[in-house]
Amino acid sequence: MSFENLPDDWPARPLDDPVLAADVVDLVVSDADRAAGALGFLLCRPGGTLAQPVVVGEVAQEDPTQVVARMIPVIADLPDTPGFVLALARPRGGVHDADRALHQYALDACEDAGLTLWGTFLATHAGVTHLPVASGLVPRSGAA
Repeated sequence: MSFENLPDDWPARPLDDPVLAADVVDLVVSDADRAAGALGFLLCRPGGTLAQPVVVGEVAQEDPTQVVARMIPVIADLPDTPGFVLALARPRGGVHDADRALHQYALDACEDAGLTLWGTFLATHAGVTHLPVASGLVPRSGAA
């Protein structure tokens, strides 16, 4: 799947569907962001539809956990923005343990801030991969 598969009404659909969310991540995370390394925050309206994507570029020299830690309070202070989709961007490779740790950190930090993490995705030049939450390990409403 890719952004070319997005349905015409995708802006009206919530990003709690991992297939749709992956295609939206593919749309908003550019090839340049993937090449340089970036974190994308797809800010969502109540109900989970995309409000605004925000991409923090060139994070290769910084601990991504610290970027997420700085962004969550900012997002929590935004009106009508109860959550987001997180996109990890890099040129290549599969999901690493560090990605899983960042995903768990984001889940915990979102819970503490009263935000919903609609999903976490890895975006590379090869495509977009969903990082699921293992059933029973991290039960959080709205988290993917």
